[in-house]
Amino acid sequence: MSHPKKPNVILMSATITPSKDMPGSTRMDPAIRMNDYIEALRYYETVAPHVADRIVFLENSDTDLTPLKNALQRKSHKNVEFISVSSDYPPSRGKGYGEFRMFDEGLLASNLIKADDHVWKVTGRLKILNIERLICSAPADYEVYCDLRDVPLIGESLGGNLWMELRTFAFRRDAYDRYFRGEFDKSFVLEKKFFQTMKEELQKPNKQIIPRFRVQPVIDGYSGYSNANYRSASYRAKEKLRMVARTIAPGLWL
Repeated sequence: MSHPKKPNVILMSATITPSKDMPGSTRMDPAIRMNDYIEALRYYETVAPHVADRIVFLENSDTDLTPLKNALQRKSHKNVEFISVSSDYPPSRGKGYGEFRMFDEGLLASNLIKADDHVWKVTGRLKILNIERLICSAPADYEVYCDLRDVPLIGESLGGNLWMELRTFAFRRDAYDRYFRGEFDKSFVLEKKFFQTMKEELQKPNKQIIPRFRVQPVIDGYSGYSNANYRSASYRAKEKLRMVARTIAPGLWL
């Protein structure tokens, strides 16, 4: 397995105390969510420093982040930056609105992320169990490295279709401003909005947009929408199907 040209940044998004009016949410208990974030933060601290040497933790619910800071290893090999951003937005706009507004603010506030850094966004409660392999198998250079789904015939039966996977994707910091900044209010379902953005950009010459991961992400944790366990039998079956498809039918965007 190759190594990135320089260490990447892991960007964790967090809403520890979600509004009770947030649509499409079931995992609402702040204590449970805080524990999810602590476990994920401790996990990402273990990523080899030559693969990712910085973590930027963004939070947008005005929650005290002291428990997370206290959870860090005493001799961590990561630089970790905690940034709290504005929570003043209508919950009716949805999770995507809040998350990408958080990125717009947080990326400007970060002292750790530089313009040419490759940044791996992760939903902060989730652990991408093969994050090192994902980073190390990525192309040497790219603007956006993501997973687009465009499934013929079976449509939404495996999950969102005509869809950009937003639980994890990677971007060069300067490319974020070109493709994502200011777009958080353009659609309630940003997965579909950014799918269209990426598909349109792929038609243009000299674009460094890679629309499929070379490796299937292996996710551990619980869905904030359904509270389903991503290591359940049904999720692992879909994960296995997508793993096989990447090998034997890489043109099939499952």
